[in-house]
Amino acid sequence: MGSMRAPVVVISAIVVATSSTGSAQEAVLLLPLSCAIAEVDGTPVVTQEWISRQVEHANAIFEPARVQLSLLDSRPLDRRHARLEDRNDRHALGREMVRDVINCFVVGSLRDVDDPTVFRQGVHWRPRGIAGGHFVIVSAIAGQTVLAHELGHFFGNGHSETHDNIMSYNRGDNPPVFDESQLRRIEQRARHFIRTRELVMREQLVLPLALLHGVSRRRTPQH
Repeated sequence: MGSMRAPVVVISAIVVATSSTGSAQEAVLLLPLSCAIAEVDGTPVVTQEWISRQVEHANAIFEPARVQLSLLDSRPLDRRHARLEDRNDRHALGREMVRDVINCFVVGSLRDVDDPTVFRQGVHWRPRGIAGGHFVIVSAIAGQTVLAHELGHFFGNGHSETHDNIMSYNRGDNPPVFDESQLRRIEQRARHFIRTRELVMREQLVLPLALLHGVSRRRTPQH
């Protein structure tokens, strides 16, 4: 991807979840997520706890697809990226991408490029000049499931008109979910990213099923 930064320490794995008896239940793809958080006057626009909650909600929603996210790092993003006003501001983030991971940029504000009176909570974006490159942007005003929604786009899903679907703007009191076709697309696209080395697998882990969520929220040592 040409101008992207060198990779951080990347951990990605196929997690084979097991029952208490040790028999394999299912393979879960544990994918690397790297977050760059914009700063204003040296202060991040969101807290680490805010990021962790976004990832936790995303993992709960992605679990039926047998895909989980491992948050590798939360690195600072220069203040010039804190307020994204137009397409050029979004494209500029392409130079901040890290190879081999899902890139998430957290910014202070994200103006709609079609209606400048509107501020968006998040977007999936393909930067100009980086073939095949894409990332998600999440604004500091985002609700707790916005990262999950934008990652739904990252894995190939469009918007839905189905009530309480995570890809829909039509939400009620029920927790948002993916439908079966969306779940299949996520798993297929995740395996494609691994096969083409857009996301790099480092190791295979065999874990008790009960420990799966804990592993998805912490770093795993690289061998």
